Amino acid sequence: MNYYIKRELQEYGPYTLADLQRYVASGNILLTDLTRSEGLNDWVPVSQVIGNIPVPVAAPAPAAGDPGAAYPAPPSLHWGIVLLLGIVTCGIFGWVWALIEASWMKKVEPSSKALTYYIIALGLFALTIGLSMAPQYKPFSGLLNLAGLVMWLVAAFNMKASLEEHYNSAEPIGLQLSGVMTFFFNVYYFQYHLTRIAEMKNKRAMGVAQGA
Repeated sequence: MNYYIKRELQEYGPYTLADLQRYVASGNILLTDLTRSEGLNDWVPVSQVIGNIPVPVAAPAPAAGDPGAAYPAPPSLHWGIVLLLGIVTCGIFGWVWALIEASWMKKVEPSSKALTYYIIALGLFALTIGLSMAPQYKPFSGLLNLAGLVMWLVAAFNMKASLEEHYNSAEPIGLQLSGVMTFFFNVYYFQYHLTRIAEMKNKRAMGVAQGA
């Protein structure tokens, strides 16, 4: 039998009973989270499903620097503040924040290429501005600007893929991101989810601390 998990209006799964046990042991699922089995609509606390079934003991926390060490928390600045600062600075803060998000992503998923692509995109944008000041090179500035925009979107969709990969494997929460929202709002859309994930991790840490 498979089970679904509900947390803060978000639904994840399906998971087997063994998955539930493993995720409870690792702290990815809390006993106070709600769950239901396939075919049923009633949500009950995970603790009622686990019941007296022994939960596997979580492995000791790995030492700092080990591949399995705890993942760094995502940037937690509220997405609304990021958007406001982006508007106030005519988009410059959005560029900076994209690099911050991608730098964090690189630490979490070393295979991510988003940071590299963002840097290339910003380099092309900067070159566009420089060429636009020289009349003889002005026709090329439009092409470079278009190339920078394409590279920016490549970076954004690489970021999307890296986020979904990480949060559906290493830290499984069933994250699914919209391609349309990624296309139009990438940096701010990502931060909306990263803020939510950071809050979720904080609540989980508080729950573990209170239960200790």
